[in-house]
Amino acid sequence: MAGIYIHIPFCAKRCIYCGFFSTVRQEEAARYVNALCLELEQRRDYLQGTPVTTVYFGGGTPSRLTPQQIGRVIDCIRDLFGTDNLIELTVECNPDDITQDYITALRSSGVNRISMGVQTFNDDLLRFLGRRHSAKQAIDAVGICHDSGIENISIDLMYGLPGQTPQIQQQDLQIATDLPVKHISSYCLSYEEGSPLYNLQKQNRITPADDDTCAAMYDRMCTHLSSAGFEHYEISNFCRPGFHSRHNSSYWDGTPYLGVGAGAHSYNGMSRQWNPNNLDAYMAAIENRTPQYDIETLTPTDLYNEKLMLSLRTAQGLNLQTLTIPDRLSVLQSAESLISQGLLSHENNHLTIPESHFFISDTIISTLFKT
Repeated sequence: MAGIYIHIPFCAKRCIYCGFFSTVRQEEAARYVNALCLELEQRRDYLQGTPVTTVYFGGGTPSRLTPQQIGRVIDCIRDLFGTDNLIELTVECNPDDITQDYITALRSSGVNRISMGVQTFNDDLLRFLGRRHSAKQAIDAVGICHDSGIENISIDLMYGLPGQTPQIQQQDLQIATDLPVKHISSYCLSYEEGSPLYNLQKQNRITPADDDTCAAMYDRMCTHLSSAGFEHYEISNFCRPGFHSRHNSSYWDGTPYLGVGAGAHSYNGMSRQWNPNNLDAYMAAIENRTPQYDIETLTPTDLYNEKLMLSLRTAQGLNLQTLTIPDRLSVLQSAESLISQGLLSHENNHLTIPESHFFISDTIISTLFKT
């Protein structure tokens, strides 16, 4: 199994919190799509013939491309890698880009999953975040996708927003679970250095939610989504049974993936490499067939720490039988105190973090790392 990630950096405007590589230079879209297809051709051997089971268009805002442009990239993947084994093809969309014709065209190209950046159903908070859509547009967009035959719909929600009361969050959760969505990803607002949000914080113009408030919001979210029938399968991800994100799950279980586009990352089990976060540099290098990228060869310690970090973020946890005997003994020794405190569970040859302690998972996991 292998995955392909396609990074689409274009946005109509940047959100206040955004820390991903993106640009508003929409006029470069046609040239960029050409570069994506060229890169796919130039790197067709990266996955060494491993069957591609998932494709994910992320961003940025992939729905700033036309369905024809997205379809062209999909056709390139089909020609170069084959799609006989493809089970999930996701496109991230902004709610106000979604129309009946747009989704119908995506479906005809093979797209079977839509991921929408809703963030909140509160119009005041949407304006604060710099989002382009309203709550009504988000609700309507979900309905359009569902009525167009897209059964697998995912939405993103955020918590820990300045001014987001428990009542506002509860309303967000209730609206989300009343909609025909199969997957919900939820993230605590982060203050990425260099973002407008970060600058507002440094200027004391906004007050971030404190840790206790964010923890309470996380608990509220877990309780509500569980009662609504969603499985909590990863720290930030919830799904109806059978609708976990296959593509994102491949990141957590170490499946190789090819990342194409400006700023995209790739992983082949031994190293990571990433393209430049610069639109002009990326396109020129690909067009000249002199691709530029940075590469990090992973040491045994790196691989061990990554396996722990990614596995323990999931409800399934770390399968100890996938470790060498020395590594198994090492992690159990490091975990002994955490197990006795109830911060880790050791059952059936698996180490797991109880859901009640997911919010502090980073602290728990870091104590298990090798140095």
